[in-house]
Amino acid sequence: MIKGNFIDNLPKVYGIYTGGFIGFIILMAIGEQMGMSAKAIGICFVGFTIFIYAAIGWLSRTAQASNYYVAGRTVPTVFNGMATAADWMSGASFVAMAGGIYFRGYGYMALLVGWTGGYVLVATLLAPYLRKFGCYTVPDFVGTRYGGNAARLLAVIVLTVASFTYVTAQINATGTIAAVALDIPFQYAVYVGLVSILLCSMLGGMRGVTWTQVAQYIVLIIAYLLPVFWISNNIGAGFFPHFMLADEVARIGELEQQFGFVKNSAADLATVPKGLAGITKAHSEVNATPWAFISLALAMMMGTASLPHVMMRFFTTPSVKAARKSVGWSVFFIFLLYSSAPMLATLSKLALIDPNLPTGIIGKSIAEVQAIDWYQN
Repeated sequence: MIKGNFIDNLPKVYGIYTGGFIGFIILMAIGEQMGMSAKAIGICFVGFTIFIYAAIGWLSRTAQASNYYVAGRTVPTVFNGMATAADWMSGASFVAMAGGIYFRGYGYMALLVGWTGGYVLVATLLAPYLRKFGCYTVPDFVGTRYGGNAARLLAVIVLTVASFTYVTAQINATGTIAAVALDIPFQYAVYVGLVSILLCSMLGGMRGVTWTQVAQYIVLIIAYLLPVFWISNNIGAGFFPHFMLADEVARIGELEQQFGFVKNSAADLATVPKGLAGITKAHSEVNATPWAFISLALAMMMGTASLPHVMMRFFTTPSVKAARKSVGWSVFFIFLLYSSAPMLATLSKLALIDPNLPTGIIGKSIAEVQAIDWYQN
């Protein structure tokens, strides 16, 4: 039995939650082996997670302004770091990051550098001062710091426009994921996602959102890392591929040259229409020039540091020192995913294009491809 208040027992509570989630994954794997359909598994997975998130939101309900807006300023640094990481891991990070590296290679790494570097700006220039003023919202901070309602109104307008643009993309990603998992039309999947968000946040405000996001981070990181380790082990790249992919990267380069994915010879380039000549250049040549790489990374740093939902997280810490520490934990938890995105892209590409692997599709007939296990599932 867990004794004491909720804050004191956070490691136990989320340890039990993590064990239960892993047990649920094992149960779904057993169900798949017994003939459970992919649609049924998707419905169970989405239903289970929504139920857990809604339960956390219900248990965190509050009518106190301090709890609703800033979670009572009692969130420990480690768990605030997890919540911030989950808050930050948008559709771009979770859905598109590995795909971008898969198709664009080195040039896409500027996004990783910029997004992660943005938290350096947060730790040094923003988080401590946001917490120091003791406000509830960013417009409240701006109004207090610069004086008058005019500054506060401008902050509201800027944040509303920025948030609307950002949320539109996130709702699109939410609908895409829910549509695939539940096998329903996209327009209905969007409403499923919106209702889920409402259940998590309406009653508990920032307190409910915080503890829900900690639970979400656990789901996100397990769901992201499992395929990395699984694919790596299946293709013989080792169980922990993060420091062991030099041969695999070299192999991908050889296969791309062998199968004509990259056209470099004079004869190849001469056959390309003038208007399309740019596509014959390697992505690294186009996107990884020093100025393009650095400017993109800097833009991502500035954008990351100014995201409204990220800045809100640092109002919830007990002190200025805790705000700085929570930024460090945020970077660590985000690093766990971002360091794995290049691995997932590399392993997925090799698994598809290497004809020597049972998962490869190059050189196989349509019937042979349709017989591959990953295609059938």
